[in-house]
Amino acid sequence: MIKIIFLLLLNSLCFSECRSVYSLYGQPKYLPTFSHYDYVNPNAPKQGRLVQSSIGSFDTLNQFVPQGIPAAGLSYLYDTLMVRPDDEPDSQYGLVAQCIELSDDQKTLIFRLDPNAKFHDGVSIQAEDVVWTFNTLLKKGDPRYKLYYRDVKAVKAQDRNTVIFTLSDTHNQDLIFAIGGLPVLPKHFWDHQSFTKADLTVPLGSGPYQVKDFKVNSDITYSRVKDYWAANHPTRKGQFNFDELKWVYFKDDTVAFEAFKSHLYDLRVEHRSKLWATGYQGPAVESGEIIKEEIMNREPQGMQGFVFNFRRPIFKDRQVRKAIALAFDFNWVNSQLFYSQYQRASSYYNNSHLAAGAVISPHELTIYNQLDHQLPEEFFVSPVVINDPENEAQMRDQLLRAAKLLDDAGWVIENGWRVNKITGERLIFEILITQASFERVILPYQEHLKRLGIDVVIRKVGPSEYVNRIRSFDFDMTTTVFRANLNPGNELFDYWSSKSANVMGSGNISGIADARLDQLIQLVMEAKTRDELEHRVRALDRLLMWEYIVVPQWYLDIHRVAYWNSLLRPEISPDFDLGLMTWWSKDNLK
Repeated sequence: MIKIIFLLLLNSLCFSECRSVYSLYGQPKYLPTFSHYDYVNPNAPKQGRLVQSSIGSFDTLNQFVPQGIPAAGLSYLYDTLMVRPDDEPDSQYGLVAQCIELSDDQKTLIFRLDPNAKFHDGVSIQAEDVVWTFNTLLKKGDPRYKLYYRDVKAVKAQDRNTVIFTLSDTHNQDLIFAIGGLPVLPKHFWDHQSFTKADLTVPLGSGPYQVKDFKVNSDITYSRVKDYWAANHPTRKGQFNFDELKWVYFKDDTVAFEAFKSHLYDLRVEHRSKLWATGYQGPAVESGEIIKEEIMNREPQGMQGFVFNFRRPIFKDRQVRKAIALAFDFNWVNSQLFYSQYQRASSYYNNSHLAAGAVISPHELTIYNQLDHQLPEEFFVSPVVINDPENEAQMRDQLLRAAKLLDDAGWVIENGWRVNKITGERLIFEILITQASFERVILPYQEHLKRLGIDVVIRKVGPSEYVNRIRSFDFDMTTTVFRANLNPGNELFDYWSSKSANVMGSGNISGIADARLDQLIQLVMEAKTRDELEHRVRALDRLLMWEYIVVPQWYLDIHRVAYWNSLLRPEISPDFDLGLMTWWSKDNLK
């Protein structure tokens, strides 16, 4: 009876035609008849091996649960309902889902699955696999799935190849994208396995690669699926060209770099500016065996910074956070340690037009006036503008400003240290790190904080302990990256919402809970036009900066890539990714 009522309600709705592409705003770049993306070589040879590096180790092949350290490369095991190309920010194209239908009110989504889609064991991907995957991830997977899919009311299999998602009344444009990005797992495989177990059971997938072999603390290798169902699919053509993908694990990055020079792996995206400036020398570089390239990166760079844990009482006061932020001397770090290669992070959307400008626009004022909880006058008259000191005298003046903020906040100097004038508590905190190389950045910062009377301890832990402490919010301050994209949506809820602040393992590692941010996030997700989205994101960005959630660090607008000349890549690089899976090898496997 319930099924009959559901079908009657479904038939009463008006739907768009079943389309192979869904675009948030405007027209998609690729026509329905496209054969491949513009940035691939459709004739790239399928051969060879790509070896990359990873730091630490892994202890699970299940990337979907909140326990354990997953192995690198697991995402290549699974296909998703739809995929986004790396040269277009706001469209998705069908993969496992051949096409998508939307009701006029966009509260009902119908995915028609490609009858050719299959798992690696040859079993067809069916609607019940999609339903099982969705429900299992919500009940047993990482807590973030509940946050991302919170506005999905129901998921049903209408028939073997048709899945229907029913959404709540909340308008959430990004939710359709989030559902489109759902990996599809095989129900028949997991019926005989424990999904919640973070172990080394080799999973069954449907994607371009499958696990070949692995050794914990050493390496993991994936082999290209020879009869991959989507090998000639337009969203896959010219990609996944390596017969094998391998990740070799190293204890730390210094060891990893030496291994690269000995060709123990093929490609390195360089994150250490000193190595980029001085480390790539010797016969292999001079002969052209190692190629060193700076590839333009147009992707929003998000925010990298020292993040405060708001759950710690000493960081509750914005004045204290601002004072601590003023003690960071970016220009000195950049010139003395980084060979002036970086730009100062000044937005949560660095390297993009989504970043808030120096002046509050009329559009932003209108948005702020809509908030139920009004912002203080200081927000409008004293916006956050990062002006880094250029010399020691200017840095000294900035530290004096920081000291005044601490005095006003009730943290006074006693015996050379800052103490709370009411409780007598010392202003002392730890900075949690896992990479020893980062100490050289913290040490000068530590000295400036000491001049303010703030005691800072550097706490270095191993990768596993670090991951567990971040997941459980067991830290005072650490470095993190809040990633950004050109279509902000559900990740904002994960990073900044009050509801995610107390969800263990969520992206809200700062623990901020602010009703004004909650409302701005909702406005972003309800944007109906591109212009509306951009104005609302800038308004959100400005408030995030004003809150001093992080001490902003730096960003790059290029990919620094070094690779051995056995690798080749297409002439065109995608705008919003390095596009590594479009590269290929000159050589066959030995």
